[in-house]
Amino acid sequence: MKTAMILTTLLTSGLTASNPLMANPATTATADTTCYAQVLVPGVFQAAEEKVVTFEGSPLYQTTPVQLGYGERKIKVADAYVEYEIIPAVFDEVTETVEIERERTEVETFPATYRTETKRVKTKEASVQWNPACAPVVSDDASNIPPACLLETPAEYQEVTRELIATPARTVKRVIPGKTQTVTRKVLVEPAKVVRKEIPAVYASIPLGRVEQAAKLVTTPQPEQSQQVPVLRKLQAERFIKMPVLCETEADPALISRLQQRLQQLGYDTGKASGAIDTTTRTALTHFQQDNRLASGAITLETLRKLGLP
Repeated sequence: MKTAMILTTLLTSGLTASNPLMANPATTATADTTCYAQVLVPGVFQAAEEKVVTFEGSPLYQTTPVQLGYGERKIKVADAYVEYEIIPAVFDEVTETVEIERERTEVETFPATYRTETKRVKTKEASVQWNPACAPVVSDDASNIPPACLLETPAEYQEVTRELIATPARTVKRVIPGKTQTVTRKVLVEPAKVVRKEIPAVYASIPLGRVEQAAKLVTTPQPEQSQQVPVLRKLQAERFIKMPVLCETEADPALISRLQQRLQQLGYDTGKASGAIDTTTRTALTHFQQDNRLASGAITLETLRKLGLP
């Protein structure tokens, strides 16, 4: 058959196993019967992960307050003196201010506050696929391809919830002033002169507060938390190239029937093996090409090789 001869010529042409997409038309024996069409080579994607911060790190402050201890301090409020019965002693009063509680510093902490924010992460970029309902475009210029023959797949996104710091943690120092007490005492000015009588000194016990342990500030770091989001990164965009394809107007119905049967065996619905290229057959062929990362838009030589035809 004439079509079988064309396919045999294509299979024995200058295509190499290392680069099956680049054919040399000069090595094709029947160039006058070979059809060339613009086909869509699928893009190349690579699975990767993107790190998204879901919780920003912040220091956590903890304080131990000042510990006070209380004791007693003896203060002399009257000196010892000698008293005479005839001429009594003469005294003067002295007023003193005594510190009973020292000044101290206390630290008050306020934790950080957070706000919730949602970040939109692109997990897959937009791509273009061939519309299986379109016939092959026999043209040297890719700009002649009808827009309806290209199906755009929109990009995919994922919403990631993050917690961000609204107000940072902080500390406030507060100074507590010391306390004092006024004490009045008698001071001997003139002793008695006739009858000598000794009067002992007088002491008073005054409570005294002191710092036994100073305030402590402990800082605990809260580490940053993140989430790995799976994404698909496009390494190479879809592109159009010119390739030798099966001339559908001269195609052997028996070959088309075997093509339909082979696609049916692989699980692609082509309907009946009628030997004619219809919309159902184009759809099944396009799905097979997309699943196997082959150029789509026509019955290419690499597609026939992948199917084991002719």
